[in-house]
Amino acid sequence: MLYDAARRVPRDEWIVEIGSHHGRSTTILAAGRPDGVGLLAVDPYDDERWGGGPDSLDIFRRNTEGLGVELERGYGAEVGRRWDQPVGMLFIDGAHDYPTVLADFESWRPHLTNGATVLFHDAFSSPGVTRALWQAMFWSSDFAYACSSRSLVAFRRQSGTTVTSAVRMIAKVPWFVRNLALKLLIRRGWIDRQHPY
Repeated sequence: MLYDAARRVPRDEWIVEIGSHHGRSTTILAAGRPDGVGLLAVDPYDDERWGGGPDSLDIFRRNTEGLGVELERGYGAEVGRRWDQPVGMLFIDGAHDYPTVLADFESWRPHLTNGATVLFHDAFSSPGVTRALWQAMFWSSDFAYACSSRSLVAFRRQSGTTVTSAVRMIAKVPWFVRNLALKLLIRRGWIDRQHPY
């Protein structure tokens, strides 16, 4: 999904990734982007508890060397507030709590072009991400549910809200409940983390 979404970004627009960690998804975005499309990775790399720190930054730089990726060290919302270029694709995979996800999306929303794709990682899997995307997208007048694959979901910017978009989001609720139940069972030690669910 990331590769395909990156391939559709028009020339002179940007792909923005919030939460790059070691750069695995960044390399997929770089491989898919057409000529003339910029790629911005946003990550503070300042807290080892959340996967940051100098080791993660070094790994990111090694993995993305020579790919033409621009790195902005900072939080998604603060970088979005000062950004001034058109964005054709936004991939949100930073902190997974509700206020951060919503702030990341809202700060980048003004830069998203018509037809832009917004992808959320751990959607219908992480409660904070799920709540934020429902708040932002469920009855949106300018974004429609496009597709999903496991915990990755895509929305496309277009005018007019559709009932179909809302119904497709509702259809994902059982999968979300399943994921929450599995997480609870794993935390309580009732099933093995390696269980092939």
